[in-house]
Amino acid sequence: MRVVISAAPSIDLSGYAAKLAGGRAMLRDPSAAACGRYGYQTLYEIPRDLQKRIRRTLIREHAAALRADAAVICDHSVFAWLADWMRWLWSETPAEEWDAVLEQARAAVALCDSIHHVVRGPAVAYDGYRWIDPRNARQVERLMRSLYAEFGVESRVTYVDLQEPAA
Repeated sequence: MRVVISAAPSIDLSGYAAKLAGGRAMLRDPSAAACGRYGYQTLYEIPRDLQKRIRRTLIREHAAALRADAAVICDHSVFAWLADWMRWLWSETPAEEWDAVLEQARAAVALCDSIHHVVRGPAVAYDGYRWIDPRNARQVERLMRSLYAEFGVESRVTYVDLQEPAA
């Protein structure tokens, strides 16, 4: 079963992803490394055209990774990447380009057997890469939910709350 995890960038998924993997190999989010290959720390400082190219490469490579392993656990998802794109690049993405991005993402989405959407969880420590502003996190989280509807995958989504209950 191919499992992907979606969450706002402010949530630390490392423990949950490791638990789901249960000792099996896990695919880690390659976004920060992709930025580093071009000498940048984050996507947001990269010129827009290159940023879009990197994002589309990530989507394409994610689909290939899902295709290559029928039992993979990913600590990331194409939904989070698309939501982030919508949050930060929407005004600079013409309709034709966005349609092409969604079509490209469909290949990855079709291969996701199970989508774990973490609604609340431990706060991620600042790592120099993620934009962890709480308002941004809420917006990205809402956009991911709309993408599930866009792709018609709501039945594959499991909502997970990792917050400790109050004592």
